[in-house]
Amino acid sequence: MFKGFFENINYSKICENEFLESGTQTEPNLRIKKIAESIEGNNNTTIPIIRIIAWIKENLEYKRINEIKFRRTACDIIESKFYSGCSDFALLFETIARKKGIPTIHVQTAKKKFVEDLRESKSIGVRGHHFCECFVDNKWILVDPLGEGILRDYDNSDLNLGQYYVFAKSTDIFETGITNIEENNKIIKNLFSAFDLEKFHPANSMEQGISR
Repeated sequence: MFKGFFENINYSKICENEFLESGTQTEPNLRIKKIAESIEGNNNTTIPIIRIIAWIKENLEYKRINEIKFRRTACDIIESKFYSGCSDFALLFETIARKKGIPTIHVQTAKKKFVEDLRESKSIGVRGHHFCECFVDNKWILVDPLGEGILRDYDNSDLNLGQYYVFAKSTDIFETGITNIEENNKIIKNLFSAFDLEKFHPANSMEQGISR
């Protein structure tokens, strides 16, 4: 699915089955399959999406352990019973969503303020967020699993999300070549140090929060 950094998905050749396939990092185990089976709701609505998010928040706790970010699979996350941040949360969400029959794309972003500070050579840590695109009711919507946000009026050709810049769309994070936090930070800094920000046009926005 991954076409390269700052490259979008070819939606003109959409095949729903492609977006239901698992990657190395998002291959479900028996427990994830059973969770997906237990989620009620018609896939033509956002109800299953909301219920998957609720299930994760009710059954997993948050532990801030930066050194394990991007290293774990969805199975590792579910068995550990905790998530380390938005990347873990999105990986588990999309794995369950695909098994539920919802075509899903993993979306990696860098925070706009971080990019601005990077360009000004300020000494800062990498800041970003992980979203998902889900195909519901014959259209793509943007989901912020950890933030419980759903953007229905969504332009999937736009890599500008207002406060975030999209730099990768993929099956999962491993597909982009990122397998740990050190690789992630290095790649993001290199990408946004060189990329022409004028190529980002006016934006989608997740600021309105969740829409049910």
